[in-house]
Amino acid sequence: MQTTRAFGWAVLALVLIILAVVAVSLVVGVAGFAPGSANFRLIVEGIRLPRALLALLIGGMLAVSGVYMQTLFQNPLAEPYITGVSAGAGLGAVIALGVLPLAFSHLNLLLPACAFAGGMAVTLLLFLLLRDAASSPLKLLLLGIALGTLAASLMAFILIAFPERMLRGALFWLFGSLAGASWWQVGIGTVVLVAGCAWGLLSFRALDALLLGREDAHNLGVNVPRLSRWLLVVATLLASVSVAFAGIVTFVGLVIPHIVRILFGAGHLKLIILSLLCGMALVGIVDLAARQLMPPGEIPLSIITSLIGAPFFILLLLKVRGGGYV
Repeated sequence: MQTTRAFGWAVLALVLIILAVVAVSLVVGVAGFAPGSANFRLIVEGIRLPRALLALLIGGMLAVSGVYMQTLFQNPLAEPYITGVSAGAGLGAVIALGVLPLAFSHLNLLLPACAFAGGMAVTLLLFLLLRDAASSPLKLLLLGIALGTLAASLMAFILIAFPERMLRGALFWLFGSLAGASWWQVGIGTVVLVAGCAWGLLSFRALDALLLGREDAHNLGVNVPRLSRWLLVVATLLASVSVAFAGIVTFVGLVIPHIVRILFGAGHLKLIILSLLCGMALVGIVDLAARQLMPPGEIPLSIITSLIGAPFFILLLLKVRGGGYV
């Protein structure tokens, strides 16, 4: 009863934080406006609102993807990019930038499309090269690291040939940026996030059984290979869409699920919901800070997420013993 009450209060607090972050994001910025003016529609409805909403979606996708990856690998150090999806998506984006420099605009479909294709291509290669990928997490992990390293090397090779102006823009995007967020991205991100969360919430009992071990889960009637394949596909889809729309935002998918697991346990029903809300709140706050700390410029999201997440994560690990996989 006490745990349920704590869960309810946590959900309420996170929802209020998210609403406050969105409200502040709409009114704070370099450009001013008067309610009802022409600038209001352009700045708030066309720029700030879609950006604020996309920040929430990116945080939610990364956090939920991290939950699924940590469950699949039974490892708290697993994160959304561990199978090489970020390097693959980055390679796709860099190729798009090299072929068509104007693709750097997020309003252009080419950059996110190529980034998404790159991330999913790595996943497809995983399945093609390792038919039993879902049944062999260790092989999957090692192959994902190898493919990610290969994609990262190719990406670095292409970046060397970029002019300095393009190189700066490409690196800024790769470190995480929501500049140029648009409503079509919000729409696609919403559909993907809702579908990814719905699958996890409908499968939470099977996911909980998997925490007991693959053999015990099988004895409980769980189709472990099929569940593992779905975990990999859904987690990769969430991560690929996130990278396609915002570049590589580090630490969110690693630290958020682990913190929630330490505080509220490893049960996936609560874990998915709280990780979703925590991820949304964190990236929403980080994006707001990224816009305000160096006006009129911006700070890449990954710099702030790492500066916030790493010390907080270390403090929790030092103070808390046990819980989840620890």
